[in-house]
Amino acid sequence: MDNEREPLPDGHSKEANGHDPQPADISHEITKLASPTMSEPVPTTTPAPPAADMADTESSSEAAVTDEVAADVVAEPTSGSTTGSDLPYVVPAGELAGLEQSASVQGDAAQDTAAPEPVPTAPSGPAELEELTLPSSVSALDPLPDGSTIGPDGAVFVEGLTERRGRLNRYRATWASTADGPLPAELREGPVDHAELQREGAVLSEVHYAMLPALYATWEENGRRYVAVERVEGPTLDEALRDGLGAEQAVSITLQLAQLLRRLHRAGWALVGLSPDDVQIGQPIRLAHLGTAVRIGEAPLHAIQVPGYSAPELVGQAPITGKEDVYTLGALLYRTFTGEPIPEQGPELAALAAISTTPGSPQLLAPALAPASERMELEEFYQQLLAFKQRLTLAPLALRVASGTSIGLNQTRLTNEDACGYLTWCSAYEGRVAYNAVLCAIDGMGGMDAGEVASTSALRAVLQTASLQVTTQIAGAAGADLETEEGAGTGATGGAERSPRIDPKDLVRAAAEASYTAARGRRVGATITCAVIEDGTLTLGHVGDTRAYLLRDGDLTQLTRDHSLVAAMVASGMLTPEEARGHPEQNKVLRSLGGQRTLPPEHIDGLDVAYGASVLELRDDDQLLLCSDGVWGVLDDDALHEILTSAEDCETAVRVVIRRVLEGGAPDNAAIIVARCTVMPAS
Repeated sequence: MDNEREPLPDGHSKEANGHDPQPADISHEITKLASPTMSEPVPTTTPAPPAADMADTESSSEAAVTDEVAADVVAEPTSGSTTGSDLPYVVPAGELAGLEQSASVQGDAAQDTAAPEPVPTAPSGPAELEELTLPSSVSALDPLPDGSTIGPDGAVFVEGLTERRGRLNRYRATWASTADGPLPAELREGPVDHAELQREGAVLSEVHYAMLPALYATWEENGRRYVAVERVEGPTLDEALRDGLGAEQAVSITLQLAQLLRRLHRAGWALVGLSPDDVQIGQPIRLAHLGTAVRIGEAPLHAIQVPGYSAPELVGQAPITGKEDVYTLGALLYRTFTGEPIPEQGPELAALAAISTTPGSPQLLAPALAPASERMELEEFYQQLLAFKQRLTLAPLALRVASGTSIGLNQTRLTNEDACGYLTWCSAYEGRVAYNAVLCAIDGMGGMDAGEVASTSALRAVLQTASLQVTTQIAGAAGADLETEEGAGTGATGGAERSPRIDPKDLVRAAAEASYTAARGRRVGATITCAVIEDGTLTLGHVGDTRAYLLRDGDLTQLTRDHSLVAAMVASGMLTPEEARGHPEQNKVLRSLGGQRTLPPEHIDGLDVAYGASVLELRDDDQLLLCSDGVWGVLDDDALHEILTSAEDCETAVRVVIRRVLEGGAPDNAAIIVARCTVMPAS
């Protein structure tokens, strides 16, 4: 071939056309250790790296190439292409074949190459050692002395050097230019053209978010670039993963990272080199470094790879789409669920079900770790992760319910005119379980023709109406699912969301109509308190002087307001609460069932009247007590509080209340329901 090289006897080479090769233009000497046993010809030129790589390429200070190079030589990329640590890119061994060098370079162990590769020369004899020096422009920066000041108006006080990475120095510092006094800061220093610092300053100046460090200042001084940011300290996500991170906490952290990445994406940035070592655990989490951010739509200058976390397509330096961040988030969850990082050859998506036993995790990870063309977008991943977290952390409230009544000890009370009952059911849908109940306490009014008729007919109507609505909910759920599958276009995603909740006021209206109908012209009456609990949420309907109480965190709160003459006198200031107890007019009520078929809307109270809110989100260990005046008329709030807090379970509480009422004389019939909320394990 025309430009084939021929070895010459004196150890040099020339081109086939007879001209001597032209070495690269370098102004410094090269250190080279030649091997006397070198058997292959030494090339006279070394291919220069691509122009894009030359501006910020770092070389190792101890790169020893043996006489027979059998493996690739690892050099370090530009400082702007990595996150927590400088990650390697590979220089093929063929480009450096035959070259042996033992270099001792002043400055940091890893230095940048700002000029073309020097031309190695053939050995001039047995092992010969010459001095190697590199241009000062690529040498590591000398660190600032401790105690020095720098920056705008000397606002940065340097406490000490904390880290040196290639051409980047990091310092523990103090930012003094603030009315609030000195603030802890981190100072980052590099050459003026340091791409990582340029990008970091750009991102922090454009995006202000609680999870990002505050940018104090970025400036150039004495041929160097500086970025002063808020100091972010604390345990890292990498440490937490190595120590073992629970699935619930890992999902919470990943969800916060997804929120942060959404904010960055909206500003046009993708954080393609995210490393767990860059994430500080806290409330909220904080991201310490953003030097690997790349504009969406642009190609990174160098291949970026954080082993086990970076998307495979980043090796090819294709334009950034933002899906690379989705892969990283999926990789974080993969390590949590499997206990191991993604292997070098990539995840086996088909085997996810075998290596992760967390329900729903294979369905979440597969589209996040899929090839770029099939990978989901960040917003879709965020929504699926949010739903996954809700399923994972959901702790449904189960209900333990007990009830009881007593005819009492009054010899004039020949029948028990009080009634109480409850209906419970459980529903499971969309990966969650809901425990539901209807609780009802009714006091048949003594002195009328048939108080027991009013109470029993009202209770029967409440339970039947509730049962019918539960059945309708179930049928509605099935119908909604069927319509969705058939493409009816209703927009409903699940029957449970589409079906209406049971309204306790509707149950009270049904009870009023039933008691009126059962009276058949007789004078009947009843008071009622009806509570509905669906999926941990309480609502109620109330007429009369039956009561509902909530015991939470040791405090007993009345959830209803009595519709009675004595209660009105207390509200107007005519009586004190103490004077009201045992008042001769105590049994006179202002509202009741039975007198009319249809109750006006204002006749029925909701939870908001006494509690101030129309719904109440129940908690673990909350207790509800519904009772007639035959209970609270004998046992005051302190007595009820003592019984509920000391009873081991609902059944015991009911028995003790009835016994204590009888011990107190039981002048009236009594009815009571006690329900206790208990958190069940998440599904």
